[in-house]
Formats: sequence, structure tokens, C-alpha cells
Amino acid sequence: MKQNLAAITWLAVAVGLPGLSSCTQSPATAPDSPPAKEAATVLNPVERREFWNTIFLQGTRVGYEHTTAQDVGSGRVILRTENFSRLALRRGAQINRQDARVVSLETPDGRLLSFEIEIRMGPKPICTTGQVHGNRLDIEATGEAAVPTKTSIPWSPDDGGPFAIEQSLLRKPMQPGERRKFKMLEVEVQQVAEVEMTAKDFESTKLRTGPHSLLRIETVTRLPDNQKIERTVWTDRTGDVLKVRRPILRGGGLESYRVSKAEALEKADAAAFDLLPSMMVKVEPPLADAHRTKQVCYRIHLEGSDPATVFVTGPTQAIKSIDANTAEITVYAIRPGRSDGNRNAPPDPPTASDLRPNLWVQSDDPLIVADATKAAGDEKDPWRVAVALERFVSREVTKKNFSQAFASAAEVARSREGDCTEHAVFLMALCRARGIPARAAFGLVYVESAGAFVYHMWAEVYVDKRWIPIDGTLAQGGIGAAHLKIAQSSLKDATAYSAFLPVVQILGRLSMKIIDAK
Repeated sequence: MKQNLAAITWLAVAVGLPGLSSCTQSPATAPDSPPAKEAATVLNPVERREFWNTIFLQGTRVGYEHTTAQDVGSGRVILRTENFSRLALRRGAQINRQDARVVSLETPDGRLLSFEIEIRMGPKPICTTGQVHGNRLDIEATGEAAVPTKTSIPWSPDDGGPFAIEQSLLRKPMQPGERRKFKMLEVEVQQVAEVEMTAKDFESTKLRTGPHSLLRIETVTRLPDNQKIERTVWTDRTGDVLKVRRPILRGGGLESYRVSKAEALEKADAAAFDLLPSMMVKVEPPLADAHRTKQVCYRIHLEGSDPATVFVTGPTQAIKSIDANTAEITVYAIRPGRSDGNRNAPPDPPTASDLRPNLWVQSDDPLIVADATKAAGDEKDPWRVAVALERFVSREVTKKNFSQAFASAAEVARSREGDCTEHAVFLMALCRARGIPARAAFGLVYVESAGAFVYHMWAEVYVDKRWIPIDGTLAQGGIGAAHLKIAQSSLKDATAYSAFLPVVQILGRLSMKIIDAK
């Protein structure tokens, strides 16, 4: 059931995740096993488990999963679990494919020893390995043209590994009405998340082989930044998960079913689902001369959620809640040296991560440093530098396409191709190379030819003591009031994945109209 952040985030960045490649490291050799959990039920590691799932989005096949679990210990029991997933989507005429691999080593009672994950959003993978040492989990990530990053997070022996949900259900199948809580590692964001599962009742559930009586279990995973991932899983009476549904878009969401190997591999790369229609939000009336607007008020309705808790407040946006599902958002075009914008915006100073290079924004890469000098020369004024870099990105990224889901800045500097995500990371890296704090913004942008908003990523620079947006896809010396922001991120390592989640949460559930435009 590793239908988690990797697959979910991929929808946002395929709105622009991954291709399999070998990491430079394998999971660290497991240290001496910690003491067994008291009174814990263990999985039988002698019996090798292997199964296949097929994955559907809105009823259309988009890929498959293959999972194996077996004992790989030499003289002691070590349970190795590996999940490989392959997904394919279209965005118009172009296809994005993802391969992802997650591996964990654990004791039979569920104590994590080490893990490895490979994620490719561009030509080269981001590879992350982790190993438990007492009360900490040491993590190292490597990527294109970047120094490996090393971090540690607090770790408890009771925390579960990346497959803790499935293993919890297999160790002790849930019963109708039962509730269960525990913590587990969400490897894609390198954080410990809280999981709550509530078992409903056995119900007739349609699988690929026909209806089966399965236990419906509602699952909520809460990340440290208060984001949550909701899933429904269906298990048989042994606790084996045979179906998973994630409520993304309308018409069935993202679903996976247990199937045979032959069915899982059938049409695995067909890319029959076109994501573009789901990425568009029509708006009435049309927004004339959208990117030269100075101020626009939008009424936003979000099915099942409060838009005031989804869209962010800042210098360019002020939000007024209307009801549980409706808000009015006033968007401002701002520039240095002017007092317009949201004067009630909360303080938001840059952090060290907004200036430092990382696995996605390699501002210390020699080619990026050279490009930053070439683009802005001897200019010293930060805003003039930022605008020159914005124009440079628009001019130099000559292959405007969806061929990459999410390439790093160093990759873009060499390929000179991509869509809004590639323009944004390249622009961020150039700005940081010139000493200007820069971060990514995620949200929606108005496309005049379509009369609709589409999901988008751009950059923000910290100039004149506030964050000011710039967009390498438009190169207009900043932006108008036709960008609505949902989230921001320094793209520091794994935060790049979680930053896309708020965008995923609203796919297919948003409607809007224009109240006033200036």
C-alpha cells in the first residue's frame, strides 16, 4: 500500500515523481538489533511475501506496484521489504513517467534498522538512505551536482518504518469498530507522522476479480506541518490490504487493487489518463490583460474544505473567510519601493535555507554561478539583478515542454528545457548565487487563451524587506494579480515533496469567480 506521498506528489508535479536508477549507496548495514518490542506480535520472515497491485486514477489505469518481503539476515532475522511503483500520465501530447523504489530493513516485530528511497523527478534520481542509531535516525540524501546532505531526526523504538500501516494490519488484523494509533516514518518528507486508523465494518467491495467481503478502514496520516493524507483501505480477515483509495480529483480518485502479475503489467506504460483537463479552473468573467492587473478580488469555493486554510496570507494576498467552503482572496501586484499590497501580512523573514544550495537548487554549481554573472553582470541593486535573472531564464530555457516532472536547477542549467517547475528552480538558484534569498511559490496562474487558471510554480525573492514574486515563464519584471498562492518552500531536500501536497488537496474541487479587477 505504498500509495503515499510519492504517487500523490507526482500528481502535483506532473501538475508537473520519479524514474528508477541505482543510488550510489545501498541501505546501511543493519546495526545490532534493538530489543524486541514487549508483547509484540511478529511477522513470519521465513515466508516470502510477494504481490502486485494495479493503480487507477478516475477509473483509468495509470500504473502498478510490486512489493516483496523476505528474511535477508545472516545468523539473525532481518525483514527486508521493497516496493517498486511505475506510473504514467499524459499532459496534453506529452507523457510523464515515474518509477520509484522504497526499501526498508526491520526486525520481525517492526523496529526499523535502515531504509532507502529513490525518487526521480528529472534526469537524475534523488537518493535518500537512513539508519537508526539509538534515539536518532541519521539520513543522507544525494542528487545531481550537489554535496550530499546529512540530517538527523529524533527516533523512538516504537516508531514504525515506511510500511508500518500494512505491517500493523498483518500483525493484528483490525476488527469492526476498532481504532488504532501509532507513528511511522514518511520517507519522502523524512519526518515521523502520526497515523490514526478507524475500522468501520465488513462490506461488499468490488475488486478486479469481482465483489469480496472486506473490512473498510479509514486512515489519516498527519505530517508535522499539520498537513494530512486521507486514505481508505480494505482488508480481508487476515489483515491483508487488497484495495486502497485516496480521494484525489473526482470520479474514484487514486485507487490501487490487488491483482495478478500479468494484469499489473498489462498496458503499464499506456499513459491513457490526460491530467490537463483536471488542472484547469474556469473563471467568470474572463480576466482581461491578466498579468498587468494591479489588484483582483476572487471568490473561491472549495468543495469539502475551507479555502481560507488552504491559500496563504502574505504581501501579495489577503484572505477573508465567507463560510466553511468559501473565501474572498484579494491579490496584489507588488514592487520594491511601493507600499501597496497586503499591509496586514504577518512577518516572514527569510531563513538560511532560502540562501543555501540544496539538492534541488544548486546555487553553488559552477555553471549556475557563471550564468548568474553572465545574466546580471556588475549590477548591484537586488531587484534589478532579480529582474535580469528572470529575463535570462525565460530566454535561455528554450525547450518549453512537459518532458520532465521536476528537474533540479543544475539539470536545467545543462538541458535548458522544462515547464514552470524547471523555470522556477533555475531562477531560484541564479538568485541565490547572487546572494538574493529566493524560494518557490505554488498555486495557480491565469492563462488568457484558456480563460482558466492552471496549477503553477514560480519564484519569490526577498527584496526591500518583503517577498516579491518573479516568474521565469512570463519575464515581466514581477507579476500582476493573476497568481494565487497556495504554498511556499525553500525546496530544502525532502520539503520539496511535501510542499506540493496542498496543491494536490484541491485538485478538481475548486471553483472561482472574479469579484473586482483593477
